[in-house]
Formats: sequence, structure tokens, C-alpha cells
Amino acid sequence: MINIPVMNIKHTFIQCAVAVLTAAGLTASCISVNLDAVSGSTLIWNSGSNNYFNREAYTTLTGPKKLLIDGEVEKETEIKLSRLPLRTVTVKEAVYCPGGDSIAFKGTFRYDGYALCDILSTIKVDKASKEDLWPPVDLYIEVRNEAGDMAVFSWGEIFYSGNMYGIVIAKRVTRVIPGKTGELWELPGQMQLVAETDLISERNLKSPSRITIRSLRGNYIVNRDPAVLANDPGRLLIRSSLQDTLETITQFRDDLPLVDHTTLFYGNSMGYKELREFKGQMLSHVLAPWFPPDDYSSIRSGMLSVAGVDGYRAAFSLAEVINRNDHREPLLVREGDSFTLYAACDAFADRCVKGLSEIRLTDPL
Repeated sequence: MINIPVMNIKHTFIQCAVAVLTAAGLTASCISVNLDAVSGSTLIWNSGSNNYFNREAYTTLTGPKKLLIDGEVEKETEIKLSRLPLRTVTVKEAVYCPGGDSIAFKGTFRYDGYALCDILSTIKVDKASKEDLWPPVDLYIEVRNEAGDMAVFSWGEIFYSGNMYGIVIAKRVTRVIPGKTGELWELPGQMQLVAETDLISERNLKSPSRITIRSLRGNYIVNRDPAVLANDPGRLLIRSSLQDTLETITQFRDDLPLVDHTTLFYGNSMGYKELREFKGQMLSHVLAPWFPPDDYSSIRSGMLSVAGVDGYRAAFSLAEVINRNDHREPLLVREGDSFTLYAACDAFADRCVKGLSEIRLTDPL
């Protein structure tokens, strides 16, 4: 008896199968089995064709090779983008039509670009509020291009988020092409700022060239004595500026449902705290009468001051509150007589503000 190794049998079988298919001329990207009907389950796909985000070659976009970082920093710094890694995001793009009554869908794209997280990681911040609030929770950035267009992002949106590489300055773009229609969306021609979690792409910014770091301004009185929180009067002011109060909230709205979030509460400084359940109303819905989701100009440049009675505060871009596509909107929580903001979008607990006293649209500088 002749012993033939099993591996040789497998190898010979594979060689025969390849030869048969080659002889039959079945070398296209999609090979059908010899059946009367062809369905999805009777198709044999070449390696890689299961990647729906990779159906065409990427296009390289033109734009600035450097970014200037200024504002509340130890010194102005110029960042050479090519030294940074490329991060990948996928976005479905739409913008508001003139008048704001409808949206225009622009296509779905995969972008490779330089993440704001990487760009800002080595910058030495010198924030104006460091004497009374040392964590960077009250920082935000303004991104501009040479044309003067601007979009804003909170520091927490970049560094505390569970999606830390989701905001990029795109260098390459690839269309995500529908399999049946084959629709080819118009490609952008320039590098652009892209936020993966934005529902409407109003913060897309062509050829950004400058990032300015700022901290919240306001009449904050810092007093971290526990008695301040214990004696919280339970009034939350919704404000359009330091001078203008739109509403005073003392209770949940009757017309909005309660939403539950269970989380492993984890702070940037102190680490794991506990398993926590937060039950509240979606902040975007609470704010809708004054900050509607179709106010595209505010979505692009609006920044919110979320402050507690003890002077602790955190910056939130209006877009990350009312223009999300990942269903991780912050919650307004009622705990005893006090309000708390739970930042469901964050990996860290640092922007969860207790004893809320104001949610204010910041005055532009």
C-alpha cells in the first residue's frame, strides 16, 4: 500500500479545481455556478470584494500641507501634516438647501485624513482659565480656512470621545458606490475637514489652514465645597448669551420620554468609579425650542457653556448635542432636586456636570 500524505491530496485537488475554472474562462470578478438561476448565495466572490467601502481607487485631494495652531497655547506652532498617520472615516454627506427647509444628499464617502486628535496631541495648552479650573473640559477650537470660513469643535469632542479619530482633515477620498445603481457621487476637489458623527455635514470645511484654541468665558464663581451642590436650587437657565435668558427649567418636560443609559463610569484622572445608570431626557430634544436641529449656521459655529452651581463647566459644540448620527446624545438627568448632564458620547466621565445652573450659547470673540 502506498501512503500519500493528506496535504498532497489537498494540494492536488486545489490545483485541479483551479485548472478547470481557468479552462472554462471563469476569471471575472464574479463567478456564477452552473445553475439556471443566479442568486446571492450562488455567487463566488474574489478576495476583497466583500469590502463595500473599497470599490474604487482613492483620489488624492489638494490643499495645505501645514496648519498653524494659535490661541491659548504656550507658543504658536506650525504642524506639518505629512508627519502624521492617516485615519479612516466613512460619512454620509448631506447639507441644508437654501432656506433650510430640506436637505440635499451629496453621497457616501470613505475619507483618509489627519485626525484632529493627532494634530493637537503634542500642543502645549496655556488656557486662560487654568487658575480656577485646571482640567481642559472647558476648551474648544475654531478651525478656519483662508476664505474665512469657520467650524467649531469642543476639546472633549476630540479627546474625551469614544470615537477619538472621527474628525479628520481628509487627504484622500473614495466613493462608497451602491452595488446595484453604481451611482458615482461627485468627488470633492480639495482637502476638507470631516466629522464622522455629524448628521448634516455643515462643519465640512474646505482646505483648513488654522486652528485656534480657546476656553469658555463667563461669570463663573468656583466653589467646590460639597455644601454648594447640596443646596442646589434646581434651576437650569437656558441662555442665548450672558445677558439673555430664554427659559428657566425646574422640571422635566412632560412631552418627552425618559431614556436609560447604563455605563461603566470612568474618569480621566481617577479611573473607574462604578457601574452607573443614568435616566433622563435627550438634551437635543429639551433644547429644540431654542436650538432647533435645522439651524445650520449655529450648527457650524455654535458652542455651549454647560456649567454647574459650583463653577465647574464643560464646553460642548452645538453640533455634538443636536446634530449627531450615532444616537449617543447627551442626557439631561434629574437627580433629587438637581439636574446633571450625562455625556453619553464620551469615554470619560469628566464632562458629566452635576448641579447644572446654565446651558448657554457662548458669545463669539
